[in-house]
Amino acid sequence: MTRCAAPSWGAEPMRAALMATALTLSALPALAQDAAPNEALPPVETETLPPAGEAPVDGIAPISDVAPDGGAPDADAVRMGCTFQTECMDAECSASGYEGWMTVISDGAGMAEVEWDDPSESVAMSAVTDGGMLFASSTGTEAGRQRMLTVLPDGQARFTTHLTDPPMAITYLGECK
Repeated sequence: MTRCAAPSWGAEPMRAALMATALTLSALPALAQDAAPNEALPPVETETLPPAGEAPVDGIAPISDVAPDGGAPDADAVRMGCTFQTECMDAECSASGYEGWMTVISDGAGMAEVEWDDPSESVAMSAVTDGGMLFASSTGTEAGRQRMLTVLPDGQARFTTHLTDPPMAITYLGECK
């Protein structure tokens, strides 16, 4: 009887074969990710939107100075005459006959624009309205000068000009109707 001897492999070829097998087995999960390219994707969840006119933002009135179709503007506009009986320069006060007109264009949600007109100038202001009160300030385009106007619901008004050269304030006390 003839005996067959097992092949004699050295340690290096055996180690190389084991490493190749281990690397192949470890790569199988990565290769399996692309196994089903035609598989359907999970459904996409979508949010149902409210119908037109029922969204929370639909209740906010738009603001415009002039209606584009020539009709009534979306914003409210009010024109008031203001008369100030007292003028104070810093701490010194005296009688005054200062008068002017203001036009308030309000968006109905608390924001407004004010145009102040008196015999010598026009001043654009940004404003906030709250419960019948108006708080306005000039936009700061006049170098060295800032204007503030406050009108209470009963018409009491205070109009102040702050100057920087020299630093001082001129305040007028009166009413707007």
